[in-house]
Amino acid sequence: MKVQKISELYFNQLEATRKIIVNEHSHVFGIIDLGKRLGNYGLCWGSDIITPCVELSSDRRTLWVGVDQRLAAIDLQKGHICIAMSLMMPLFQIAIADNFTAVLTELEVLLFSPNRTLTCFSVLPDLTSKISVSGSDFTIEMFDGSSLFLTRSGVIKQPSVASK
Repeated sequence: MKVQKISELYFNQLEATRKIIVNEHSHVFGIIDLGKRLGNYGLCWGSDIITPCVELSSDRRTLWVGVDQRLAAIDLQKGHICIAMSLMMPLFQIAIADNFTAVLTELEVLLFSPNRTLTCFSVLPDLTSKISVSGSDFTIEMFDGSSLFLTRSGVIKQPSVASK
């Protein structure tokens, strides 16, 4: 499931309930086509240099979409937008492990449980560069080259000396 760029005119013709991410100062418009049963969902964002993140949950029941400082989740069973929220910092990446979803921003990490409940929100000590799946947990790489681990229980910890 990829974002296909569309015109502003086409975006404006979408029903308001099908616009999952709307930015006041948008210059780029796109849709995600979820097939005949669910149809198209629109999003818009501010710049061509930014690419939206789209990730499918492990159980294929939730589609996570993020761009700029916005995050949305679509329930693929019913087509409902089950999460639509603003973020304090620009979104960098979405990673999924065992239906747990980690959302990484410039200085924060959010963790959602398989039932889409926010279980962890943490401000990180430095700028981040990426997040990856490590078994059933996550590794957050910091801009300075260090890393942190995020467990599925929402605990953030330094790597142990043995794992360096």
